[in-house]
Amino acid sequence: MADRPSSSDQSPATGKSADSGRSASPGKSASSPPRSLGEQFGRTRNALLGLISAHFKLLSTELFEIMAEIKRAVALAGAALACLFLAGIVAFVGSILWLDEWVFGSIGWGALHGSTLLIAIAVTLVMLIIPHAAPRLGLAFFVGLVVAVVVGLVLWLQLTSRALGWVGSTFFGGLTWFDGHAVSAADRPTAAGVIVLAVLLGVVGAIVGLAVGSGVLNRVGAAVGIAIAGAVTGGLLGALLGVPMSWGIAIAVALAVFLIVYPILAAILVLRKADFEELKNRLLPNQSIETTKETIEWVRAQMPLGRKS
Repeated sequence: MADRPSSSDQSPATGKSADSGRSASPGKSASSPPRSLGEQFGRTRNALLGLISAHFKLLSTELFEIMAEIKRAVALAGAALACLFLAGIVAFVGSILWLDEWVFGSIGWGALHGSTLLIAIAVTLVMLIIPHAAPRLGLAFFVGLVVAVVVGLVLWLQLTSRALGWVGSTFFGGLTWFDGHAVSAADRPTAAGVIVLAVLLGVVGAIVGLAVGSGVLNRVGAAVGIAIAGAVTGGLLGALLGVPMSWGIAIAVALAVFLIVYPILAAILVLRKADFEELKNRLLPNQSIETTKETIEWVRAQMPLGRKS
């Protein structure tokens, strides 16, 4: 019994314990060599697929992190560009307001000049879309400049205030305010300008309304509406022309007149003779369309759909 080998002793032939032999399953373990070429191919394929899956997981993780960084960079860059845009607007608006207050004595001129300047630039850019608009824009610019210079000279020489002062002294010498006090000589040009131009433009507006309306009621309504608008415009214009102006205010008014007259005249001159057909041809790929049609006709000629009977 003592000489009998125990169950835990290794076999002399195999050098392995009996327990290890019993624990081995009938199937092959992962570390055991493959039995055939097909099994070797299967193991290689599985290893390759696992390697590719690991690479894809790593790539997706890195791409997720990269996209997060890109989103962060885009958000920060967008915020920076927005700040630069706002800074440009503030600098532009502030410069115009400061310049007009320094030159003309009021930031109100800056608001007027800045808004009309932007409108004039916008109109110019839109009109340049239409073919052959540049010469007409140049003509509108020249005419607007001449009108502005004439207005500036008239106001600087105080011709309107002197003329309205003569009208006020001649025809409205006994004019009084609503409280009964007489209008002073200094205020007569302004009062005369308001009365004369309001009545004049109101009458002109009524005539225009009667001419353009259709039907009695429509003509009367148009005449009343245009007359009221003309009277209000004439009153404001008369109040402006009746005030004696310094050279700075005259230049400010002339600049405003130019920035108002130029875009209106530019739109009228360009749109009256606008060649929209040429514009449409520029925006359509006509050459490609014609070439495609010719190709289709050639293909039909080479490959007829059926034989003629």
